[in-house]
Amino acid sequence: MYREPLPTWITCSGRICLLGDAAHPFLPTSIQGCSQAIEDGCALATCLALSHADTNILAQEKVPTGLRTYQLLRYERVKAAQIEGEKLRNTWHTVDWNKVRRNPESIKLPRADWLLLHDCEENVRTLWPSASVDRAEPKRGSLAAGPGGGAGGWGGGGWAQRLYRFLAKCKL
Repeated sequence: MYREPLPTWITCSGRICLLGDAAHPFLPTSIQGCSQAIEDGCALATCLALSHADTNILAQEKVPTGLRTYQLLRYERVKAAQIEGEKLRNTWHTVDWNKVRRNPESIKLPRADWLLLHDCEENVRTLWPSASVDRAEPKRGSLAAGPGGGAGGWGGGGWAQRLYRFLAKCKL
């Protein structure tokens, strides 16, 4: 299944979030769906632990801070992994089998170190001091392409936009 990235994985209140394929489905060619979901779980648990341990964060802001920081730290990495899956799909679906016969290495499965050797917990703990989103409201429009902003094909009245508008109305 493929869909444009959701603009946010958390509700406006910061009390509920999506993770894994609910937040960012991967094509089977990505070979990343399960590992990215596990990384999400690790990042989410670490962000919640760090926000609860931070005495500078008000009690009622600990969960929203943890969830917003989780999204901030994960969004761009996940998006980059999804793009790699799309590239691999395109490569495999447009294979020149004569070239493969001459050079079998040309179809070899790429194994990127930035995906395989990533220590999610260490990454979150390292970035937490500069990334913690304490009491910050998510910028709805800017998250379409991730925390860095920009347009991300979010466009008109698709199902994701309707879902986002529904979640924005909820006081969850």
